[in-house]
Amino acid sequence: MERSGTEAPVANGRYSVIESFNGSLRDELLNEELFDSLADARRKLAIWRYDYNNVRPHSSLGNRTPAQARRAFEQDESITPDALVQAQEPSYLTARLSL
Repeated sequence: MERSGTEAPVANGRYSVIESFNGSLRDELLNEELFDSLADARRKLAIWRYDYNNVRPHSSLGNRTPAQARRAFEQDESITPDALVQAQEPSYLTARLSL
């Protein structure tokens, strides 16, 4: 399906969640921080991602964090086991970071 030059990908709603996340990442991290090195960028991104997923509630999730929303979803017995991607340990570690 072709889009006209003025139609944004979010016009049909397919990309609205991704665009919202990208906007938050850009506004709260990329536009606000200077990175001294790749290691510094990774550290700051890990801290931001931990906060985004585990600390800050999201209105779209009923004022729960994404981690809380996932736990509630996993505990819902009416949901089929394959409805979610299998949870894995985060590929980023915050244990060695000063938060």
